[in-house]
Amino acid sequence: MRNNRNCFFFMFAFLLAGCTSLLQKGGEALEGSAFSAKRTALYSSDGGKKEAKIELLGMRYKDGEGFIEITNSQWPGLALRGSTPGAGGDFHLTEARILSPHVSGWNEFNYELLGSGSFSSPSERGSGGVLRIDEAPERIQISSGKIRLKGRRLTGNAALVPLRNRRERILSLTEWMGEWREKAGNSACFNNQKEFDEYWKKLLFPELVSAKKRPQNYSTLNAEWNMVDGVKWNLTYTKILLPEGLWEFRNSGALLRDWEEALPWIFMEYSWGTIISTFNNKTLRKIK
Repeated sequence: MRNNRNCFFFMFAFLLAGCTSLLQKGGEALEGSAFSAKRTALYSSDGGKKEAKIELLGMRYKDGEGFIEITNSQWPGLALRGSTPGAGGDFHLTEARILSPHVSGWNEFNYELLGSGSFSSPSERGSGGVLRIDEAPERIQISSGKIRLKGRRLTGNAALVPLRNRRERILSLTEWMGEWREKAGNSACFNNQKEFDEYWKKLLFPELVSAKKRPQNYSTLNAEWNMVDGVKWNLTYTKILLPEGLWEFRNSGALLRDWEEALPWIFMEYSWGTIISTFNNKTLRKIK
């Protein structure tokens, strides 16, 4: 029963990720934030069926303060915000706005960033520019957020504390993932969330997949077990797979809950450097 529910979840979450931008716009409208700023300019890459569309929006709040917002169509739940480019085209990246949907709701939060980039015009007419972000901005801390989980809606500190705690768990997990891939001699990159999920699910949760998909080092012989929420976790396998700091994370079921409720977020954290590289050296033409 648990396997069937998880299969449904992963299919639904993957499809839902494509609708993230619509969810975000809907959420902003309900909260009123969609009306606190207006667009002053739009620059876009050409994009295509196989190529992501990069957009840079010039925005201005009602109080007159300007900023930019940068998006990538392949990552619809992520928007980078920064200062308006100066005379030389340089700007500071200050915030990432993230929406991570799942089958029972979503996590929505703002990430403080420390980084910089530039948007320099290749022509005097100002019909476009070249976007450069040479280094991935540092992710400082979650400054605010909201959680929707089934019928519950958390805001303020009630959302901020669990979001920050989840962030720490996710960062520990993705750091180990990168090391695991490197030791295995594999590329750190995945083409999409589905590919990412399929690779890690059988390693992290072999108890939830068919026996033929389980890793070779998974064994039930003389194993110790822990039953949590209907799942019998193989504690012996946990010790083989993960460093000690992550044992309790898997054995308590917290890893599975994070996977179910924050898969797009986990994939984004894991792919952060790759995501930022997609914005670098992109020629954008002015649309409006």
